Amino acid sequence: MLQLHKNIKIFYLATILTTLAASLPHAVLTVLLFAKGLSLTQIMLVQATYSLVILVSEYPSGLLADLYSKKVLFLWAKVFLIGMFLLVWLGESFQTMLLAWACYGLAMALESGTLDAQLINELKHQDQSHLVAKFISNTNRLDLIGLLLGGTIGSWLYYSLGIKFYLVSVSLTLVAFLAVRYGYLEANTDISQQNLKQSLVAQMVTGFSELKHSRQLRLMIALTIAGQFFFQAHHQLWQALFLKQGFDKEQFYIYYVIFQLISLGAYSLPVKLDTSTIKRWYLASMLGLVGASVFLAFTVKMSFLLSYLVLVFIFTLFEYFSNVLFSKTVSPTHISSLTSLRSSCGRLASLASLLLSSLLLTYLSVKSVVLLNFGLAIIASLGVIFLALKNNTVHSK
Repeated sequence: MLQLHKNIKIFYLATILTTLAASLPHAVLTVLLFAKGLSLTQIMLVQATYSLVILVSEYPSGLLADLYSKKVLFLWAKVFLIGMFLLVWLGESFQTMLLAWACYGLAMALESGTLDAQLINELKHQDQSHLVAKFISNTNRLDLIGLLLGGTIGSWLYYSLGIKFYLVSVSLTLVAFLAVRYGYLEANTDISQQNLKQSLVAQMVTGFSELKHSRQLRLMIALTIAGQFFFQAHHQLWQALFLKQGFDKEQFYIYYVIFQLISLGAYSLPVKLDTSTIKRWYLASMLGLVGASVFLAFTVKMSFLLSYLVLVFIFTLFEYFSNVLFSKTVSPTHISSLTSLRSSCGRLASLASLLLSSLLLTYLSVKSVVLLNFGLAIIASLGVIFLALKNNTVHSK
């Protein structure tokens, strides 16, 4: 039990360090890529490459994580992340940026369903299932704190040091790598006598069988897919949208901080999975989403900003709810592969959103494209939760 708590602390440390490293350019990413000579359409294609790489590699990496060392895959993820930082720092062409974001996608794919999944399994195994929601909440809050600090510090570093601030990202990731390499102890996983191909196929077949017989898992995957049409439009286009709305680009870090604080608040709420509580949240969310989407069309800055923040809060809450319910439902045997499959399905939706947005930006304004993505996400998310409640998929726990 003591080793479990030590591993959790090391995982928390690695999480905040790598999140901080990756988020340094977030508040100025569009500005940074413009400075590299990329157009808005090329930026969307770079992000689409990131999603495509994750799409094709995340589920296979999840299968490997279920069978072999989650720690080794986590460490390789950090290696590719460092490679991404170096490519962005040194590269100047559109092709180099594509390669950089491909490395970034592979890093995220390799990390998905590794140490976090292992720690959730160990909490379940040691009769600590009631701590799963707390672990997920703490992980996401640390992630958001890292995003908050990274976006704020990164904005200042970029305007002070220029592109060299990526060396800070390399250093932070290296510290996270060393902390996990030498401090995190993993139980030995040895199936070296088994045939690799047969093991992976068997794991895939049994995993899909579990998914087939669990409506709850399928609906949470559907909720993840729906949410991506909001999150991709938000993450990739908010800076361009805010520029169109007349916001000062040098104050973007302030809005970035507000986004992270809003998300941090959503992940700090207690998640109760009983039907009556979810129904109340559903009604409140439906009213908030409909009202915010209407006011978002206004050109008045304050009404636009407040509506945007409401949407960020509600969709983050949906994501948190989906993460907790999925993690509590999935079996320890398939937690990595099915978590990766769920994430891959989300990436497929994000890829569709990015490609669609890239195409539509040729004909429509940024605001119109964002509103179309948000509208689709709202309708689909509310529909999925309605089906879950209607069919009693969510039970009291």
